Amino acid sequence: MPLYDDVGARLSQVREVIRRHGGSDAINIVAVTKTHPVDAVASALSAGLTDIGENYAEELAAKAAQAERLGLKPRWHYLGTIQRRHLKLVCQYASVIETISRASELETLATLEYRGDLLVQVAPPGNPQGRNGAEPDEVRSLVALGRNLNLQVIGLMGMALPGSQEQSRLYFQSVHLLGESLGLREYSMGMSADYQVAVAQGATMVRLGSVLFGARGQERATIER
Repeated sequence: MPLYDDVGARLSQVREVIRRHGGSDAINIVAVTKTHPVDAVASALSAGLTDIGENYAEELAAKAAQAERLGLKPRWHYLGTIQRRHLKLVCQYASVIETISRASELETLATLEYRGDLLVQVAPPGNPQGRNGAEPDEVRSLVALGRNLNLQVIGLMGMALPGSQEQSRLYFQSVHLLGESLGLREYSMGMSADYQVAVAQGATMVRLGSVLFGARGQERATIER
């Protein structure tokens, strides 16, 4: 079987797992195609997904150009750390930027007149130095600033540190509670290793790569129930 021909079947399994953990088919699955070729994008769209995530600005731009040549029209999410020198490039292609963590990023986006959706990334407890994300008090300030700049801040993004499911559960729960207190509607929480936990804590979006596509050059990941 060609590498991506089973994405539809794997997506059906993921949907079943989501329902088992209290979610519904309304949860938006963002297919993360980082390091995978444009064939993965085509397979995800053929399986019924519309949202595709990328972590690197240059890869996003290159893959978006390839997709356009093939007549593919996904809704691109930018999931990587924001680098100011690449922000204009990200704005050109991404309909959603999920990793806002600094006031300067919002100010630059306002200058660029970005009209896509934005999520503020919430740092987990004990966040290692160098990891992206804003502390809860900073999140409140960033959401307020985004609104004052007339940017479309629609939700929060959470990326748990590796560890126990209980640690992840408490973190995702705190992200959801913070977002509710700010009147936000979207919660991008959970990846292939922990999306079940995130769904149980109110995720409205999950970012799935290996569970749909596997790791390039490695054995495909299995669906964890």
